[in-house]
Amino acid sequence: MSIPHINNNSTTKIMQSNSSEPNLLLIRSKTRMLIFYKMYWKTILFLATPLLLLPLYFIGANNIYVTRSLLDCLGVMMINVAIEYCNVHKRIALRIILMFGCSHYRLSFILFFSTLVLSMWVSNVITCGVMIPLVRSILMELEKLGIIEVYENIDKDRRSTQIYKPTLFTSFYFLGIAYSSSIGGMATLFGSRTNQIFKTIFETTFPTAPKIEFPHFMLLNLPAALLLEILVYLWLNFYFLGMFRSYRDASLQMSMTDEETQYMNTLLSTRYQQLGKVTFHEAVVSAVIVLAAALQVTSNTLFTAYSYHESVMSHIKLSAPSMVCVVLLFIIPINLDFTKFFKKRTGNLELQTAPSKTCLNWSLVKDSVPWSVLFVIGSSNTVFEALEQSKMTQELEKFFLIFTSWSAPAAALIVIVLCKTLTEFACNSSVAHALLPHIARVCVISKVNPQYLMLSATLASSLPFHLMTGTPANAMVLAYVHIPPKVMMLAGFGPSVLAVLTVWFTVTMWSKAIWPDILLFPKWAEVNSLE
Repeated sequence: MSIPHINNNSTTKIMQSNSSEPNLLLIRSKTRMLIFYKMYWKTILFLATPLLLLPLYFIGANNIYVTRSLLDCLGVMMINVAIEYCNVHKRIALRIILMFGCSHYRLSFILFFSTLVLSMWVSNVITCGVMIPLVRSILMELEKLGIIEVYENIDKDRRSTQIYKPTLFTSFYFLGIAYSSSIGGMATLFGSRTNQIFKTIFETTFPTAPKIEFPHFMLLNLPAALLLEILVYLWLNFYFLGMFRSYRDASLQMSMTDEETQYMNTLLSTRYQQLGKVTFHEAVVSAVIVLAAALQVTSNTLFTAYSYHESVMSHIKLSAPSMVCVVLLFIIPINLDFTKFFKKRTGNLELQTAPSKTCLNWSLVKDSVPWSVLFVIGSSNTVFEALEQSKMTQELEKFFLIFTSWSAPAAALIVIVLCKTLTEFACNSSVAHALLPHIARVCVISKVNPQYLMLSATLASSLPFHLMTGTPANAMVLAYVHIPPKVMMLAGFGPSVLAVLTVWFTVTMWSKAIWPDILLFPKWAEVNSLE
């Protein structure tokens, strides 16, 4: 038997392969990543493709498949189930309609900007998880009044086999909530994981540079967030409700007479009084929601203050606030009947013989949580984590080096468009974590202030408007009311163009007022700072 000849090139490749990798594949991680992408685009219709193919190609460590953001989303969806179980969202929905009326312009303005303000301090996942039950309850109350229809009419023979399709009004409200939760996150260091990653990478890469402080960051990005929110609000009203277009069918349903308004208010007041007093169940769930928001704010504060101390940050997990609150909901009962066991027994005292019902149980979670969202989020997180571990992100750095001879505003526009495109296909925090170190290196090579391009990439990565893979908020909204992906794809063109222009204006013009020397290449950004 003849022995096959092994040339020097193949021997070199084998010697360069990682000894810890399986011996079945003697090719580099970058080559495996290219093979994966060929298979990925052929099976793109299956959302869980990365979760199945990446382990087969031995790409990435095991911890990239179940991330903290995925667990955080699972915890928020469980809290969402608890909100619907206690019906506290119906009480709040009726109160909002009584205060602001049935006008879609007013209701959408209040809901969108409330989401914006809330997402400035907590993650967009928690913000969206709290708001979508409330919005759905408001729409259901408006449907009972005969003002709108939440879902399109479907033949009775087909209702049992087909998922309901939301109307334009439903898509308008829920997409507005998803977009507002992402826009609000760009305003502060606490609001988005992407902003925190930018602060950490910038301060560790350039240790002698000025620190990214909360007041300066908020002064820089809050006007952009407010401007973009107003523009997106007008776009969604124009696209879905026919604002400025009186011939649209949706715009014809926007007006009500004074008699109809008075009748609606009377009917809503009666329905609100029928709810009675706030129950212990509603009070507990409301308190847990406030606790989740408070824990999220404090954990974000610690992350921002001690992001460069690994000993401190090792004990702070992204999913901790939501998971702690979920455990409380599984423990706390819905009433105080169990306290009778601690009272003195009398003849009239009746003790319960069955276990107390809790604010959350497994049967509710199993039947109500949209599990498909977890596959979408897990897949989107996995792709860019595998890109980073397989060194494929170095190819993006080579692409950025093409524009080193361009002016700083032109290079910023290229970075904004590229990051805005990439964040539609992967989790925004994964995009920022993978690209920001390479963008910092490109800034040093091209003699551009690193704050200039890194800030452009950070803000652009926080604004996915087209696909459910961009952020868990988009996936939750689409799964909650079954919005077709095509609707979000088409509706997101306007916000995407507005986002690119707003971020570009913020970085190139408004940033000069906050950081006057942002156009100058500083001394702390020398090559030895990247070594």
